[in-house]
Amino acid sequence: MAEIIVHCEDKAGKEIYTKVIQTALEDLLLGKSIIRVEFIAKEKEPYFILGVLPKPTRKIIKLRDFAEIVEQKKENDKIIYKLKITDETYVPHLLRKIHVIDQPSRFEIITDSDIDLDMEVYDTSKDFIDKVMDFMNRVFPEGMRVRNTYVGRAIVSVASERPLKPEEDEEALKLKEKLETMNIAGYY
Repeated sequence: MAEIIVHCEDKAGKEIYTKVIQTALEDLLLGKSIIRVEFIAKEKEPYFILGVLPKPTRKIIKLRDFAEIVEQKKENDKIIYKLKITDETYVPHLLRKIHVIDQPSRFEIITDSDIDLDMEVYDTSKDFIDKVMDFMNRVFPEGMRVRNTYVGRAIVSVASERPLKPEEDEEALKLKEKLETMNIAGYY
């Protein structure tokens, strides 16, 4: 489970926010993918900062991960490929990258695009960032609709019910820098 740090002046509030963070991590199955979560609650202002340092989770999905080339033939000056789909999960991403001549079934695609099995089709880190943003939405109190989010090696968001002040954004950026420069040896 991720290390959880909560900065809150109110002791009861600190316990509640810690429990909310733990529950959200568990609900979204993020606990093992994140090294550290740091939450700063400035309830009197009010604004809140939530920082997440994930483990490196970038995984590139290649054509070979979900399809096979079962036939190829040359027609005119092009090579026509017949693909057999073994897992439909990433087919929508593939279809955005290739020209489809025919799709006889959901498990077959015929294309004249230049493809190979090492072709990169999708980067799963996009899904992970979406999941972290969902986590942040669950942790921030209701009404905190004004937000700025900073994404790098760490993901940090600052939220308030009123326009954010420059010093609040600066505090969020300092947390992002702190998380990104942490010694993460031994967390894998």
